[in-house]
Amino acid sequence: MENKDCRHRRILSEVHECVQKENDFLITTHINPDGDSVASILVFASILRHLEKTYLVVLDDNVPNKFDFLPRIDEIIHFKEQAYPLQPKVLVVLDSSDLERIGKVREIITSDVRIINIDHHTSNQEFGNINVVAEEESSTVEIVYALLSLWEIPMSKEIATFVYTGIMCDTGRFRFPNTTHRSLMICSEMVRMGASPDRIAKNLYCRMSQETIRALAAALSTIEFHLSGAVCCIHLPYSAFPMIDRMDTEGFVDYVTAVEGTEVGFFMLEKKPNLFRISFRSKSCVDVNEVAQTFGGGGHTRASGCTIEGRVDQVRARVLDVLRGYM
Repeated sequence: MENKDCRHRRILSEVHECVQKENDFLITTHINPDGDSVASILVFASILRHLEKTYLVVLDDNVPNKFDFLPRIDEIIHFKEQAYPLQPKVLVVLDSSDLERIGKVREIITSDVRIINIDHHTSNQEFGNINVVAEEESSTVEIVYALLSLWEIPMSKEIATFVYTGIMCDTGRFRFPNTTHRSLMICSEMVRMGASPDRIAKNLYCRMSQETIRALAAALSTIEFHLSGAVCCIHLPYSAFPMIDRMDTEGFVDYVTAVEGTEVGFFMLEKKPNLFRISFRSKSCVDVNEVAQTFGGGGHTRASGCTIEGRVDQVRARVLDVLRGYM
């Protein structure tokens, strides 16, 4: 029987063979892109550019403004229902547990397109023709980093910045349990190659628009505690912030999990009337990936998400009903 290491090397070699042979790539990731997904895209694009391949990077959602300091961020195109300058032969999906999560980008894809699926989520459905799913890695960018050596691509300050950013974001600034010896060693090497921890952290965590700080204040004003204080939640209504897509709300859920005595926190963001995106975090006992999967979502043991329809009181009640079984 093929062991895990051998299988991983074999699959990486399949990616190598496909990229060498094909041209016309479309790179994408999940809706609501985060630091790991953005970094993974930019590193994979660097590989294709080094190999002089033709590619496009198209996302369903706009990239949050906080990533505007990253080199080549303007290569990322926001999906629109229009003609594109190439018909892709290969779709590269990064950091997405299933094809549904890439949103409207699916409309560009024809049935004969080969799919390379690169991810580290335990909930990944292995939907690709080639599936590189490594749950033990801290982030998807850590997997893409391993691909650089297949083509002997020299490390640059630009790529080092991408890799450091992706790992730092997906480990929660090196606070989450997925922070490994390997991920810290890679980040150390990225700093040696020119990544600036100070500059990256300042751009990502030390600046906030006026609209975002107002949204945070509004969300925190809704705070509630449930199940004897073990669960804390907040929400942000669409009616108060209809331009919510222009704000960075990714870290809002971290405020509720910081409360002493709380095991699980969740943030309900109303993206459209009666349509909530739920972000879950847990500290030590509850597998919120399982909770999110109950509602068709997924992610990691300590951080996950899903989308639920209904009024805020209905959505909250449904989530609490599921969480009650874990407490």
